[in-house]
Formats: sequence, structure tokens, C-alpha cells
Amino acid sequence: MFTMRVLFVSVPWPTHFHAMVPLAWAFRAAGHEVRVASGPALAPAIAQAGLPAVLTGADFDFVPLFREQAASLYDLDWSALSAAEVEERTTRMLDIFARISDAMLDDLVDYARSWRPDLIVYEPTMVAAPIAATVLGVPKVRHLWGPDITYDADALQGKVLGGMLERYGLTGLETLGDLTVDPGPLAMQVEAAWTRQPMRYVPYNGPGVMPAWLAEPPSRRRVLVTWGTSMVYLGGAKVFLLPHAVAALSELDVEVVAAIAPDQRDLLGDLPEGTRVVESVPLHMLLPSCDALVQHGGSGTTLTATACGVPQLVVGQSPDQVLLASQVAGAGSGLMLIPKDSGIEEVKARIREMTGRLLEEESFRATARKLREELEGQPTPAGLVPVLEKLAKG
Repeated sequence: MFTMRVLFVSVPWPTHFHAMVPLAWAFRAAGHEVRVASGPALAPAIAQAGLPAVLTGADFDFVPLFREQAASLYDLDWSALSAAEVEERTTRMLDIFARISDAMLDDLVDYARSWRPDLIVYEPTMVAAPIAATVLGVPKVRHLWGPDITYDADALQGKVLGGMLERYGLTGLETLGDLTVDPGPLAMQVEAAWTRQPMRYVPYNGPGVMPAWLAEPPSRRRVLVTWGTSMVYLGGAKVFLLPHAVAALSELDVEVVAAIAPDQRDLLGDLPEGTRVVESVPLHMLLPSCDALVQHGGSGTTLTATACGVPQLVVGQSPDQVLLASQVAGAGSGLMLIPKDSGIEEVKARIREMTGRLLEEESFRATARKLREELEGQPTPAGLVPVLEKLAKG
């Protein structure tokens, strides 16, 4: 039997890592050795997933960097920017991930040289991984976590990689990898020229305990509202629209469930009577009982709803969220709402109206079920292992 060593690499941001967990599990279940390399901040999430962690780089707080650059993105009218302005702002965002990669790179290359992986799997914002794979001469596999928001930015990478390539004698870098694993449906993906390997999305939203009330069928149609775990970090409290969405939905004949992270509790205010608030419950436990989802535009949230066949309203406030919202709406499994320059009462009215459409118009449910069936027809993570074994042997 061919036993491989597979090194997964992620920036220290849990949602980027979570998408790769099922494939890492599949490699381990097939008898291969697996390690997950990231910054120290990701160690708890790696341990919770039951995977061995390799800590690389300094333990420093990247959140202020994200907040400094990302918070301003919520206030931009991207349609009014020139091509040069879009490129400049995109380069600034890529620079954040390049700085994270730079902090991890030397430790990552040192570890890879000593452990000698047969394959390196990485998420799209982790540019240190393809550098390490190129230095070692091993195949590199890019693992997406939603629509490929970095594909068009690949040509800009040379502007932000700087001395990382020079340190290892490289004059250029192919960041798209030898293969791109895409866990989403084709209808939600952007048009791109990379070699796409579809994989069934297996939801992993972190550990949790199933609430007892989920065992009972809801007495009314159930709508889940969530605003992710990163929105407040990146954009501040002003972009946390969950309380307004809950208030809007309270005027419909539905049961509203608000799924929050622990640090969001103080932002809820006075919610309408009857609202069920759940804290730190994985979405893949909640969504199968729901008739619709209202959310912020997180890729993991979107793919989990897709895997559960649930129609969704995506409220996009930043460029990546707007892209994801447009992909969902274009696929026909949901609707998109861009709240910029709208008063809060207008936003609430549109959330209420659009969610009503998701509940009443059969086309959204039918398309959501069709996309779920498409995902179920894609190779499972376990089914993908032989494909990647062949790539490593090749």
C-alpha cells in the first residue's frame, strides 16, 4: 500500500481551514499521515477537528490588519471605482495574506524539508504553501472554500509576494496549483481556466452539541438567521445586521432562529418575543430543519445551506460577499440583497419581502434541491483520495 504524507496549510482563520477538514479526515481514514500547518492562533480549531497541528510563524494578532483594510471595504461603491483603483485595493488586501504567509514561510519550508510530504494541500489565500511545494518539488493542490475570489487576482500576486520568492531563489510562482479541489456546485463557481476537481461538500462548521428541541419537527416554517463569526471582527458592529433581520422576520408567520457566536450576545439588543437564540451550534445541525436562511455571505454558510437544500437570502456587504450573493442568485437557489446606501427600515422591508418569496415561490426550493443533488453526485472526500494519490505518485 502506498502511504502518503499530506500537509494541509491554512492562514490562521478557522473558516478557511474548516472547508479542508473532511478531506484531511478522508486521508487519515485511508491510512495516510496528515499534518495541518498554520499560525499558533489556529491551534485550537485544528485540535477541535481531531487533526495534528504544526505551528509555524510568530503568534501575533492579525485582526487589526484585517480590520484596518477590510472595514473600509464595506463603505465602498465598487461599481464607481476605476480599474486601477480596484487593482490597488485588491493588492492591499492580498498584502495582508502575503504578510501572514511571510510570517509562516520559513518555518513551513523548514518543517516540509524535514517531514518530506508527498502532497501539499492549501486554501487559496495561503501563498506560502505553493512556495514551499515549489521549493520541495512536490505536487500542490489548491482547496477552495467557495467561489474562487482569488482567481482573477492571481496576476497581482507578484506585487505582494516581494522578498518571499527571492529568499528561495524563485522568479515567479504559480499559485493556482496543479489541481483545484472545488467542493461547491458548478453553477455557483466563477468562470476560470484552472483544472477543476469537483468534490462533494461535507459540512464541517466546528464542534457542537445538538439541542434537544431539534429532534421535534417545527410547528411553523423555520427561518435561520446568522451573521457568521468574522463580520464584527472585520467591519465592526455597524455591519452586524442580524438583530434587524430578526426584527423584520418577526412580522412573518415563521419561527425565527438566530445562530450566534459567543462574542455576539451583547450585540443582540431586545429581540422580538419568541425568537430562539442558539450559541455555538454548528449550522449543519440547524439547517436541515429550516425552510429558509438569511445570512451575511459566508462561503461555509452558503455551501452548508446548499448541501442541505435550503433556499437562502444573502446580504452582501463586502466585495467577496457580493460576489457570493450574485452566484447564489444566478444559480437560482436564493436571492441577493446589497444594503449599501439604504436606510435600515428599507433593508428590513426588503429582507421581509425577499424571505417571503423564498418561502412561497417553489422555484427557489426546487433549485436548492437540485443543487443539493448535484453536490451529492460529486466524489466524496474519500472518493477523491485515490485521485490525489495518483497525482502524488505521478
